[in-house]
Amino acid sequence: KFSAPWVDSPQCIVGCIFFHNSLLTPTTTMAVARSLCPQALRVLGSAPARLQPVVRAFSSASSSSSSRGERQKLLFTPGPLTTSKAVKEKMAKDVGSRDPDFIAVVKQIRERLLKIAEVSPEEGYECILMQGAGSMALEAMLTSSIPRTNGKLLIVSNGTYGERQEKICERAGIPFIAARNPWNEPITAALVEGLLEKYSGEGISHVSMVHHETTAGVLNHLEQVGRMLKEKHSEKRFIVDSISSFGAYRLPAKEWNVHYLAGSGNKCIEGVPGFAFVIAHRDSMLAAEGSSRSLTLDLQDQWQFMQKSGQFRFTPPTQSILGFEQALTEWEEEGGLAGRSGRYQKNYETLAAGMVKLGFEFYVKDDASRGYIITTFQVPDAEKDKWDFNVFYDKLKDRRYVIYPASLPPASASSAAAFRVGNIGQLFQSDVEEFVKEVEVVLKEMGFSVPMKA
Repeated sequence: KFSAPWVDSPQCIVGCIFFHNSLLTPTTTMAVARSLCPQALRVLGSAPARLQPVVRAFSSASSSSSSRGERQKLLFTPGPLTTSKAVKEKMAKDVGSRDPDFIAVVKQIRERLLKIAEVSPEEGYECILMQGAGSMALEAMLTSSIPRTNGKLLIVSNGTYGERQEKICERAGIPFIAARNPWNEPITAALVEGLLEKYSGEGISHVSMVHHETTAGVLNHLEQVGRMLKEKHSEKRFIVDSISSFGAYRLPAKEWNVHYLAGSGNKCIEGVPGFAFVIAHRDSMLAAEGSSRSLTLDLQDQWQFMQKSGQFRFTPPTQSILGFEQALTEWEEEGGLAGRSGRYQKNYETLAAGMVKLGFEFYVKDDASRGYIITTFQVPDAEKDKWDFNVFYDKLKDRRYVIYPASLPPASASSAAAFRVGNIGQLFQSDVEEFVKEVEVVLKEMGFSVPMKA
């Protein structure tokens, strides 16, 4: 109903933002957005997180004729994730890895990550950036923290990511004890305390676990474990894989007695793949200096080099780091931990309610044990013979929704009739609502009754 030339003005775009915030539904606002001009992109490039669905609508509407008709896929996965337009734009330039401007970016990223972990160098903690995926930071952390003499690790796991630590230790020749637990149950302080009593004569020096186990979507009792270790086993160092939780769940390293934690740039901070990081208790890290079983993953050497020069020892993923700087800014603008976790939790609640109405079941039965990062759904027993994950996946992908296959214990007969749906990245409640609607359509196309038979 607007008339030119006002429809092409920034004032019109700002007006739509206010409407989106107050009066119009997301669906209506996106319909309006698609009818507006490409100039909107310049105005919405740094829009608040809650308006990113509108930004995507503008981006889609202003695409070139060669790509017209294509829609940006939404990744309902645990990472890589759907990222903001501003993050993508920040990476669209070249920068020298030894350039002072880039070195300054690396410095402030390290400082900002420490703040998220609620620690500082003055409190004895350091942040070390590592090239590669989160698993590279995990391997650097494990292979550099366990002393070559009188060092032994207790790995308490409830999924494939905990079991990955076993493989790292096997390859590196690190002595360890593996305590595997059910994949749909959380690791508790009582469990860890019992294991330490059981293996009291084994010379365990370090304990490790995953904060949020992405395999099934279980949130482990990290705070309680850390406090128990501080009270009853203060001589043991505590190692945490927080790759899929950092930035979406609180993790105050010093308060919870965490000596090492690993995180990744392409998870809940919503950057892209390319680098990861370790936050380490400085004295614990330096006490194990010289223990690394790798050159490129030597955590202490990487830290020493960064402290002296501000640089990486080897070629850094410059564009990924530039994008992460913008992602950190967006995390802060969204309200930090409270804002980001609040959005993810709302996504999860919307998803869980919608999928249950369609007849899906949770693999993790206990509500309190399910995290809001990713959820494993199962098809009811009565419908399993008809289920075909590949067909389900392809039909959703054709509708622009990308999900994740299940990762359940090999002995589980239900693994073929299950899948995972992530709630993180640039996803919002309106996206989840539309996703659930499309799942219903796909189920009907596959010949299922809705809701499915229990």
